[in-house]
Amino acid sequence: MSISNTVDLTLHPAHGTFPPTAAQRRILRWFHSTPLGFSRLRRPAINAFKAARAGPVDATLFGLKVRFHPHDNQTDSKSAVCGRCYNADETRWLSRILKPGAVFVDVGANMGFFSLFAASRGARVLAIEPLPTLFERMSLNMALNGFSAHRFNEAVGPTAGTVVLYPATDLGGTSILGAGAGIETPVRPLLDLVREAGVDHIDALKIDVEGWEDRVLCPFFETAPPALWPRAIVIEHSSGGQWVEDLLGRMTSLGYVRKVHNRANAMYVFRPVTPA
Repeated sequence: MSISNTVDLTLHPAHGTFPPTAAQRRILRWFHSTPLGFSRLRRPAINAFKAARAGPVDATLFGLKVRFHPHDNQTDSKSAVCGRCYNADETRWLSRILKPGAVFVDVGANMGFFSLFAASRGARVLAIEPLPTLFERMSLNMALNGFSAHRFNEAVGPTAGTVVLYPATDLGGTSILGAGAGIETPVRPLLDLVREAGVDHIDALKIDVEGWEDRVLCPFFETAPPALWPRAIVIEHSSGGQWVEDLLGRMTSLGYVRKVHNRANAMYVFRPVTPA
């Protein structure tokens, strides 16, 4: 079920309770949203940032308040240290699309990196994150900045029911396609969640669900009216070897045109196919 109310901040330590150490401040000064954030030195800087102190770190991202958890989530550690240099292609591209009032759907929201970016630009956000730990962190980060959003603590898939999530050492790598001890979670089709949120169009959608992307989007394209198809999509393709359907080929046949491609993600815009 959608949770649209903001988090009760009185139940959480105030932002600033976990300030960066002196060593972490030095790293942020050199690397956060600077050219060094793109360099080969970023990896040892991230490792040094994590080694400086265990536990959460209260700092900023996109000029926003964020409580980072760098020790168990790469998205936290990379965005804490590198700032705007992390996912720079994606945010630069989305900045042309996400205007005030735009609708942004974040499938696999993690700690809220893309949801925070979209909300900071005045977009209406639907954030979907099935792992309870990451859902709570994303929700807090949004609330710290006064952002409300339709938040869904459930998975997305071809049919309604339940699936098992398999947490990874890097929590952002948690996958339905994993193995070992898992966590059962509800799952619903993306169209159900979009309709529950009262959305009648999607300006941009980002999806990163560790090889499950085809099970989310292919059923959506089959059942959703074209008016609900996202005008732009950021899709993680690096796990495409686990897809059982040719998702990118399907998108191309529908009229999606690839505009940007990097090691992890591809960015598409929708150009409806005109009948001959």
